[in-house]
Amino acid sequence: MSVSASRLTVGDSVYQELLNAIYDGRLEPGQRLNDIALAEDLGISRTPVREAIQKLRAIGVVESEPNRFTRVAVVSPEQVRQHLIVWVALMHALIDEVAETVPKSVLRKMETQHRRFLRDLDELMGMGSGDERLAERIALSREIATATFDFFTSLAGLSANPALRGALETAQHVVRLGSLSLPDWVDVGGLGRVQAGLLEALKAGDPEASHAAIAMLRELAVPVATAARDR
Repeated sequence: MSVSASRLTVGDSVYQELLNAIYDGRLEPGQRLNDIALAEDLGISRTPVREAIQKLRAIGVVESEPNRFTRVAVVSPEQVRQHLIVWVALMHALIDEVAETVPKSVLRKMETQHRRFLRDLDELMGMGSGDERLAERIALSREIATATFDFFTSLAGLSANPALRGALETAQHVVRLGSLSLPDWVDVGGLGRVQAGLLEALKAGDPEASHAAIAMLRELAVPVATAARDR
């Protein structure tokens, strides 16, 4: 992995750089992470790299076995489904806390992210299904995943409950990472309807309608491979 290290002087910066590399495909599920090699690549000491890897492990996007490996997590479709259930339950708890008091600045940010989602979705739908544009479709699907993640994390950041924020962060990261390796596309159209419904409900300060929008996430089918994945 080739990355710029000019600003990476602390663990938090390395964490964000590695997280970006995981989500943009420079680091792929199952790829080994070596703190010595990463530190040399970044031109820094091993300590902040180790700190970053530990944080990535805490949110579920890195996995390790002592004396064997540390690698980008391999998230199966079944794990995506399980964490989606958890995420929906946590989102209902978040709605209970914040639905009636979302600041206009956050609503504007969510609107921007939703528009980005719709723009990329429209472009993706216009590409067809031929292999000649597969790389472009994969890149757009990553952009859609990023817009979705940013949309929901904007709301999660309003919680005054650190335990809830932490649990939401982990569930969202695992779902996001796993969605990049599913055998087929997630129902992004349905996801767009969830976003639109939630945004309108939050603008109205309507908890009941907000809960109804979040409940639609349960209807999103997670594509499952015909054969078990090799872990």
